[in-house]
Amino acid sequence: MVTIAEAMANRTPQTWEKTLTDMNNVDESFSNARDLGYIRLNYARVTAVAKLAESYDSEDNYKVQVQSNGKLAISLRDGGENETVLDLSKYEEALNALKQQLDPEGYQKEQEEKKKQEEENLLSLTAEKLNIQVYMTKGNKQVLIGDSTAELGSKEREAIDAMLSGEYKAEKGDYYFKITRNEDTAERNEEISYALQVSMGANFKHDYVMKEQESEDTQNKTESKIPLTTSSTGSLSSVNALEIQATKYQATAQMLEVGYLNMANIYNKNSKF
Repeated sequence: MVTIAEAMANRTPQTWEKTLTDMNNVDESFSNARDLGYIRLNYARVTAVAKLAESYDSEDNYKVQVQSNGKLAISLRDGGENETVLDLSKYEEALNALKQQLDPEGYQKEQEEKKKQEEENLLSLTAEKLNIQVYMTKGNKQVLIGDSTAELGSKEREAIDAMLSGEYKAEKGDYYFKITRNEDTAERNEEISYALQVSMGANFKHDYVMKEQESEDTQNKTESKIPLTTSSTGSLSSVNALEIQATKYQATAQMLEVGYLNMANIYNKNSKF
């Protein structure tokens, strides 16, 4: 039996690893999505090994730069961290060949059930507790192009199915990947480990692997607020701007309420009835 260490050692691509700290709910946005690097046809692919933690971690966002035109493939698997990183396709092929020889009827039935599941949702076979949405930067905004929760027959569903089967015709550009829990198969705060891999082609010289480091919020099971900060251009962060705007609206509402009560008191005092 081939061990994980042996399988890793036998892989021809050179593996590069880096650690990135998780973002929690108040921080999650495309503007600070974790950058996995770039992919290029038959040259480089990227993998994120992470988890949706129990505390205040409902989604993970990643950014990938696609440097080639061609067929883009994504793989999303939930489960243990070490086993999900490996590309086990060649072992699966050998196992299927063995099943065909020893139990052809059982293999045929298994394939029919697998095909039925794939028609319902391709993620049901590898990551039934997760959803994935894919966005591409067009102009100056992120546009949804693929969604595993979209209805069958929709453009977004066809696109994500093509990505999951490695047949999506992608253009160069910046892509964003959003991972969330599948509400139908996962509990609201269930911790789910997963591996996301994005690639183009079948042969690679470089594997870039990001391993997640827990945030302080996850470790402490708390949800902190973003301190008042400004960007390099001197503008407020979007979260700060929304908080300030909400505060202003609240203050305005209070002023209107006080003004109304004062006017009502004046009217009642001056009324002859």
